[in-house]
Amino acid sequence: MPRMPSSLHLTLFAGCLALAVPMPGAAHQAPAAVPQSGTSKSIPDAAIWDGRKIVPFKSLDNPPMVPAKDADFLDDGEYVLGVMVDGESRAYPTRFLWWHHVINDRFKDKPFAVTYCSVCNTGIRFDTRKKGGTVMLDFFGLCNGVVALVDRESDTVFPQVTGKGVRGPLAGTELVKQPVLDTTWKEWKRLHPDTQVMSPETEFKRFYRPKGQPEPRGYDRFPAPFFRPTVSGGDLRLPPFEKVLGVAMHLKVNDPADAERVRRAYPIKALKDAGGVINDTVDGRPLAVMLDPVTTTALAVSRVLDGKTLTFYTQVLPTGETAFFDRETGSRWNLAGKAEGGPHKGRSLEIEENHLSQWYGWAAFFPQTSIYGSTDAPKPGNPFDVEPNGGKSPTQ
Repeated sequence: MPRMPSSLHLTLFAGCLALAVPMPGAAHQAPAAVPQSGTSKSIPDAAIWDGRKIVPFKSLDNPPMVPAKDADFLDDGEYVLGVMVDGESRAYPTRFLWWHHVINDRFKDKPFAVTYCSVCNTGIRFDTRKKGGTVMLDFFGLCNGVVALVDRESDTVFPQVTGKGVRGPLAGTELVKQPVLDTTWKEWKRLHPDTQVMSPETEFKRFYRPKGQPEPRGYDRFPAPFFRPTVSGGDLRLPPFEKVLGVAMHLKVNDPADAERVRRAYPIKALKDAGGVINDTVDGRPLAVMLDPVTTTALAVSRVLDGKTLTFYTQVLPTGETAFFDRETGSRWNLAGKAEGGPHKGRSLEIEENHLSQWYGWAAFFPQTSIYGSTDAPKPGNPFDVEPNGGKSPTQ
């Protein structure tokens, strides 16, 4: 593929960041169908846009990895999607991911896909095991203004936000989400000094943004006209492009096939106003939502450990770093949900299903979601009917 002119490169970047095009090969597995409460009952065909012939984004399989000490191609302030599997950690720089939108990878016999929608600033990882094989995901296009993925073998379309098939032989099948931390390279290295990180030495290297020019993290307007017809629903309780951490609480855990979820959106602004942590209870389940206001790294965890409920608070250290402690034992916790000091040192809290999103991308798929700090009922409306954030251009 010839190198694109820089102007076209930026136009495609700004206009299609929410998509992901198919390409052969990799290991990946998809879980069994899991009914999902709170999802839009139906998605009009017009809201599922196939952008594969228009946008040149390509998924990547089994990317090359290098040790953190050899990652001179990354700045400390760059963002990565970090994953942990069986004690091993890997980081996927969003500066590379924005081009692929999908990376199919695996730890030994555990295949997974790391996905990223730059317009909505949403990173989600899926377990891609399925009976007898693996689901290989590629970029497809858009659904409700957010990237849509496609299974390479069956051509089933999966909106990224839900991971649930909406068109094709696997319609109704839901890919199981796995923890991923959207944070800076510096913070990920601190949490996981032995991490491996994706190298830019791939056949798509010429399309990656250069070091020192990171991609925008979430937009404050839809960057291209073709987004509009894909948006079939919305909620105007919050401005469409307000950043939130969307959390799904699993109410039944004995049988995944019977899983039901209650969802709540935590505006990043509310987390900052709360000093970086919110102790909440959703349907009787205590959880904590933590935020590093400097890097906008956020995490939702259960507050229950050994049958006891913890209450978290923050302190700003002389270094300017936000530290998290529980009032019951004084243990210090990090943004991986692990205690770094105190009586609970070495223990980990259960991570709740969560991901960052612009409000429009969360509300379109989960219209019954609650909003922390608000008792307002859903307010149906199209995000295109309002001028987001004063019409400013995309910001970092």
